[in-house]
Amino acid sequence: MIAVAGLGWLAAGWLVIEREAAKPPPETGGVESMGGDGAGDVAASDGGGAGDPGGEAFARVFASEVSAAAFEAVAVSLMVLDENGAPWFASPLAHTAMCPASALKVLTTGAALERLGPGHRFETRLASVARPAADGALAGDLVIVGGGDPTLMLADLESMAESLVKDGLKRIDGRIIADAAVFPEHPMNDHWNWGDIGNAYGAGAYGLNVNRNRMTLRFRTGDVVGAPAELLGAVPDAPGFEWHNLVTTGRPGSGDGTVVYSEPYGTRVTMRGTVPAGAAAFAVNAAIPDPPAVAVATVRAALGARGVEISGRAHPPAVADFVLASHHSGELAGMVENINRTSDNLEAQCLFLALAPQGDPASVVRDFWENAGVEFAGLRMLDGSGLARANMIRAADLAAVAYRAGNAGTGGDFLRGLPADLDGAVRSKPGGMSGVATSVGFITTTCGRRMTYAFMANGVADRASARALRGRLRAAIARHAARDD
Repeated sequence: MIAVAGLGWLAAGWLVIEREAAKPPPETGGVESMGGDGAGDVAASDGGGAGDPGGEAFARVFASEVSAAAFEAVAVSLMVLDENGAPWFASPLAHTAMCPASALKVLTTGAALERLGPGHRFETRLASVARPAADGALAGDLVIVGGGDPTLMLADLESMAESLVKDGLKRIDGRIIADAAVFPEHPMNDHWNWGDIGNAYGAGAYGLNVNRNRMTLRFRTGDVVGAPAELLGAVPDAPGFEWHNLVTTGRPGSGDGTVVYSEPYGTRVTMRGTVPAGAAAFAVNAAIPDPPAVAVATVRAALGARGVEISGRAHPPAVADFVLASHHSGELAGMVENINRTSDNLEAQCLFLALAPQGDPASVVRDFWENAGVEFAGLRMLDGSGLARANMIRAADLAAVAYRAGNAGTGGDFLRGLPADLDGAVRSKPGGMSGVATSVGFITTTCGRRMTYAFMANGVADRASARALRGRLRAAIARHAARDD
């Protein structure tokens, strides 16, 4: 959905490699670990091994791999820290900021675990200005107060509505309204691509989310390639949504070739692209453009189905601080596990915003890691998910963050859910978008050394080849870092 980087950028990236290779190595500086045993310096110098023959041998492997024709126009960066957090290998670009894609999530999840705590839960409330009267009448509005929970589902709202009826609610002399003010009004970063934000993976983070801010669109394809595809419906739906369907029938087996466009709090949803021929009901996942509106519609329908009358009469603004029902999310540690496993952008962004609900979460995250000893240079953190292409970080800093997060008191929660590779010897958080392939994580050698690494490749024309390179480099690290104590 995003155009592949142009050849001019690729060539420029190669020039950067050549210029970086000519630079003298930066001076190292000691920093303190956030946790773990005896962390050493992590401001690594260029080169490999710091006297470790394995690191020196690996440096030759790296130079050979990145000199291959497939990577001659690609900016490739790698930083490897040893089991004490000291530099074991740093490529020439390890100290140059590059786009991390979803690997940036480790900054968010590591900080959230320590600052908010692994047991933190988000709360959603149904509230009013007062308790309903003895006859079941609620004077004023029923307010759905969002707590920024990215996991709130339709069934959770329906359960809260049902609990009100069980407690005797019969009539609402007012409206059902949403309060999403816990997070900033604008749910998306201005640097997110227009082609991303209408799709499920690019859903914005609202103060009141529902159904992970995703809806399922179902299409019936035409008889021939190029014929219009019929939109059968959307789940969940909301009153007032306008569907502009330009989707056509693609060749059989072509998969989901759709792009969905919408805007925050808007009602118009435009769909372009193709769905494969031969599908009676092909499902496409898209972002809900107005989750608070869907939440209101869900609660209204749930109450109406149980006989509650809703007048809809407007009332002057008032503080709804009387809680009638509430729902709590699962623990934050479970969200981090899911983020590590699925790279869920919404959950990561909600954790990011929860670190400074009405402030500057990027500054909070940066300050947290700097206080933990990471000496950033060139960091540009625009969101908590890595969806913004303008995010930038050095491989040296990405590895330093991962090392500290993995050795913190919440290190077990941070590591849990990281996808495993190389027969379980590697656990890492990958990241990728058009032109970008990254990975950050841990490699355990046969002799028990746990190495921390950050791999970054920008200007990638073929992500499969970049992933294959990453795999070969990780296997070589495991091989060359193995030694007898």
